[in-house]
Amino acid sequence: MLRWLIKLVFLVLLAFGFYHIAFHEVPDLAIPAPGSDLLAANMPGRGPAQPEVRVLVADALDHAVLTINGRVRMEAVTMGVQRQTGDFTQSVAVDVTPTGQGIKLGAELYVRVRMKNLDSQPLRLTWRGENNQTTTVSIPHEIEIYGTHVVVNNRKIPKVRVLARLPIEEYLYGVVAGEVPTSWPLEALRAQAIASRTFAYFEVKSRRNEEYDVHASTRSQVWRPSLAVEPQVRRAVDSTAGIVVTEKNALIKTFFHSECGGFTADARWVFTKTPILALSGVRCPRCSDRSNRPSSWQVAYTRQEIVTRLRRAGLLRQQGEIRMIQSLDHGGNPMGNNLGRVVTVEITLAGGRGTTLRIPANDFRLAMGADRKNIASTYMIVSGGDESTITFSGLGWGHGVGLCQYGAVHAADKLRYNFIDILSLYYPGCKLVRLWGR
Repeated sequence: MLRWLIKLVFLVLLAFGFYHIAFHEVPDLAIPAPGSDLLAANMPGRGPAQPEVRVLVADALDHAVLTINGRVRMEAVTMGVQRQTGDFTQSVAVDVTPTGQGIKLGAELYVRVRMKNLDSQPLRLTWRGENNQTTTVSIPHEIEIYGTHVVVNNRKIPKVRVLARLPIEEYLYGVVAGEVPTSWPLEALRAQAIASRTFAYFEVKSRRNEEYDVHASTRSQVWRPSLAVEPQVRRAVDSTAGIVVTEKNALIKTFFHSECGGFTADARWVFTKTPILALSGVRCPRCSDRSNRPSSWQVAYTRQEIVTRLRRAGLLRQQGEIRMIQSLDHGGNPMGNNLGRVVTVEITLAGGRGTTLRIPANDFRLAMGADRKNIASTYMIVSGGDESTITFSGLGWGHGVGLCQYGAVHAADKLRYNFIDILSLYYPGCKLVRLWGR
């Protein structure tokens, strides 16, 4: 009887071990705190408090409308450089306009205003942006409004800038929900939370003397603030609280993108000059397997369309029409009709001996339009470079550096990877460290 009992216990333990190997989820894995060897300038020692993030919500506005509902705490600096503080309850929509020295909020003039809702009614900001489109953002956090300016023809034009200030873990709720579908597997959401936390904290450490840390858009990472946090998002963020990605005892800037197309890009080809192992590019199990049907795209432009968009983006200042466009790899070699990661777009202008320009492929992509309707990625083929219409076709979406988001879903769902496996795949050689949290 005892022998059968021992066998039963053995089988139960074996089944338990098989389950964790097969499903590979690590809900409460202990990540080491930074030790005494983590002394790099951009890596602090362990502290009890999480950092605050300053998010650029809106910039260079001519006018905005701030809607206040419920109790609000306000701290303002007047034109006489006097500080005013107070709590009030009201429902009102006030105009916000720049003055040159600060802002006009309703009928009052201020240098700078900070506001925070004290109940469940978020502040709401509305403005008209490009193409006269109206944007409205509800912000359940502290906001800061002040005057800035842009320079046009050597003249300073007053504008309005709006920041949100909040703890980094609260910020991540809006980033994970803004960057990926919340229905994705938990391990993919955890990997996204850690990548986004590291990206944001790298910016916080690097931009101490700047006005803000991150944009609320794809210029940094998409942030969609909300009072209602979905349980799956909260679990992904809370269960990885304080965990960041490091290499050689220092934070790295954990870039990520939607879909790599086959292989992620070496950051040296896109963003940095310094070799970083964790950002050196890898084969993506999902996108390199064509049976997984990575997104394909194709778009054609006339030469004049390309010239117009490049000039609008400030990438083309020389006069002349385009005579030839071709793609170059990381060694500066023409790629012809071979699909791969384009590093440089070479443009030869007509006239005289012709002028040759070399534009980083990702800058070229963004100048043509950073959406799926245009050049979606740099994993592509450029064809017809000497014809009237030039065609770009490729796979994937985004700059291609770091974490492939759709690849992370595939790794979690099909390969049963946990978040550590996913991050180790896309940031090879990295080490996870917990800086705050439990």
